[in-house]
Amino acid sequence: MPSREEIAEMIRETGLDSLDSLFSEIPTDLRKRSLNLPEHVTEYGLIRKASQIADENKWSEFTNFMGCGSYDRIIPASVDHIISRSEFITSYTPYQPEVSQGLLQALFEYQSTICDLTEMDVTNSSMYDGVTALAEAVRMSYRVNGRKKILLPETIYDSKTAVINSYVEGLPVSIEKYRIDRKTGFIDLEDLASRVDGDTSCIVVENPNGLGVLDPNVTKVHEIKGESNLISYSDPVSLGAVLPPGKYGADISVMEGQPLGLHQNFGGPYLGIMSFRKELVRKSPGRIIGETVDVNGKRAFVMTLQTREQHIRREKAMSNICSNQALMALASLAYISILGPSGLRKAALMTIKKSGDLRNRLQKIRKDSVPVSGTLFSDVPVTVRKPESLKPALMKNRIMGGIPLADLSRSLSGEFRNTFFFSVTEKTEDSDIEKLSKVLEVVL
Repeated sequence: MPSREEIAEMIRETGLDSLDSLFSEIPTDLRKRSLNLPEHVTEYGLIRKASQIADENKWSEFTNFMGCGSYDRIIPASVDHIISRSEFITSYTPYQPEVSQGLLQALFEYQSTICDLTEMDVTNSSMYDGVTALAEAVRMSYRVNGRKKILLPETIYDSKTAVINSYVEGLPVSIEKYRIDRKTGFIDLEDLASRVDGDTSCIVVENPNGLGVLDPNVTKVHEIKGESNLISYSDPVSLGAVLPPGKYGADISVMEGQPLGLHQNFGGPYLGIMSFRKELVRKSPGRIIGETVDVNGKRAFVMTLQTREQHIRREKAMSNICSNQALMALASLAYISILGPSGLRKAALMTIKKSGDLRNRLQKIRKDSVPVSGTLFSDVPVTVRKPESLKPALMKNRIMGGIPLADLSRSLSGEFRNTFFFSVTEKTEDSDIEKLSKVLEVVL
């Protein structure tokens, strides 16, 4: 451990005023000032003290209604068992295919399974997460057609827009948002059509969208998109019950893979899923695993396409993605394989039923408590009249949830004032919904 004098010297060399300056980005009210540790403590002593502090957390005793992109779903125990095998524990695509046939085959099967799920032609061997996959899709569209207008739904989360802005910085493109009907939560097709022109690179649609609504109008966008690319952002579990993007003319499909067998894990690692039409394969980012035969004529697997800058000249690269999410992709493959088509459909339909049950209970208390009429998937927007009483009521009854819509989308915060999201999955019990409804009754 460095001495105080050495620490002071390092601080001077970095040009900082104090050690606390290293943490200036963290709001002061969130910083832990002291753990009451002795001046010198052993490694074991530190771990023991940290465990005692962690034991004060009571999150396991709370009912979970958190969602908006990360969901608490039922994960078969066999998923974790499979990805815990020593042959698979890596986030990397193998660089030596001749000695990595097992993992390459698993990733090949992952690509094939996602193509079946989305009904798209090609799937790459995973991206970092859903939002960066969406940003990569926008860049990919620009590479394909060189057009400059990007159309996003106005319900898209601000965090997604920020990531897209970061990815397209330096490109001669502009972002424009099209309207979503406030009553139904559906795409305003007339408004969208008025914005599409010869310089439109891509149209991004979400299903379910940022209001939690399963939008039937996504199936009609291909009729008005012209020569632009249609990029679909979906919840993968929803595809067990709703029309897949390949069926409504999507050119690129992206998804956050976390609902497919990945625990919430306090925010990651997650999985970016990207599929596309075969005509676009040469403009796609990341890697694609292919099937071939070896010198003896036996079935073999290779990295067929490697368009990242670590493998080819930088000016010809399609992306600079480094490690991919091979282990997370394997988890999603195991999850889909174990559930099968009928199991995934059951999970999707149960989610729709649970969100409908919550909506019906709340609308019996106050008819306009859920501000949109469209069918909801997992995220249920709820407008309350006493927002100041919401958090205390939830905490008192050990409920996690109530994500403010204003925190997700500033542009909608005025029209959906005092609206909060509560998310359900097939894991949500009827008793959980009843408990939440009774708590919300006092604030509705």
